[in-house]
Amino acid sequence: MPAIMTRENFGELMTPIHKKVFFDSYNEVPMKYKTIFQTEKMTMKEQSYPHLGAFGLWEENTEGSQFKEADFGEGKVAKFEAKRFDKSYKLTWELMQDDQYNVMKGIGKGGSAKGLGRSLRATEETEAAKVITGGFDNVGYDGKALFATDHPLASSERTWSNLIEGALTDENLKKAFTLMRSQVDEAGIIISASPKRLVVCPELEFTAKAIVHSILQSGTELNDVNTLPNIDIVVWDYLTDPEGTNKPWFIQDTSIENLKFLRREEPIFGSQFIPSTMDWQMHGYTRFDVGYVDWRGLVGSKGVA
Repeated sequence: MPAIMTRENFGELMTPIHKKVFFDSYNEVPMKYKTIFQTEKMTMKEQSYPHLGAFGLWEENTEGSQFKEADFGEGKVAKFEAKRFDKSYKLTWELMQDDQYNVMKGIGKGGSAKGLGRSLRATEETEAAKVITGGFDNVGYDGKALFATDHPLASSERTWSNLIEGALTDENLKKAFTLMRSQVDEAGIIISASPKRLVVCPELEFTAKAIVHSILQSGTELNDVNTLPNIDIVVWDYLTDPEGTNKPWFIQDTSIENLKFLRREEPIFGSQFIPSTMDWQMHGYTRFDVGYVDWRGLVGSKGVA
């Protein structure tokens, strides 16, 4: 027999209803960042990814000689730290009794289970997108922005670029492809990076599809055949410039470890009684961090408005 709801237990009886609505809303649309970022479980509050040096090319030696030695060396360390994200709303006895806002269905007033779930999904997408949109001006593990022209190499005096200037065009995309194919390890040795994905902001969806999928070369009056490979195109709604001056885009080699979404604690939905009231607080909570462990396998541009 179902329990009779009273002032003392209504929060406990409402929690399972709101919890289901919360997770249904959280999962109602597939997370786009999960196709771009490698998602992993954090085992500690802080997690590090050290970069090691590289040996470079082997050297020719003569018969009977001692082995040539090289110093492997150490590079910089990419670090992650779990950040807490939470949000809550109040569920009052009067609101439940009057049911003016479909409390029984988990909709609530001024902040609902459905809205809470959607808000968390948007938060995760937004935090992930900031890695890219902020990746032209940030200071990363190697002292440079994610997209920069002068990434230092741990075992070489040279620097390397993964930054392209300009809008998404056939010509610029080919430049990005070529730049990625030239990427090197810490000793300056080619790593054979190969673009497998093009990620664009919403404004560039049809431009990207026209460039990649056209039979003839896009953006010209020539009859030249389109020589770009048919790579995967991802349109990311959250990849937007807050000031509206840029139209960011980037290519990615998905076989190289670069973008990371690290989860310390999975989303939790719960409730607690608010002392000296007749109300309950419904809350959501999670911890994660998002960033990158390497600039290799990525080439990006701010684009232009």
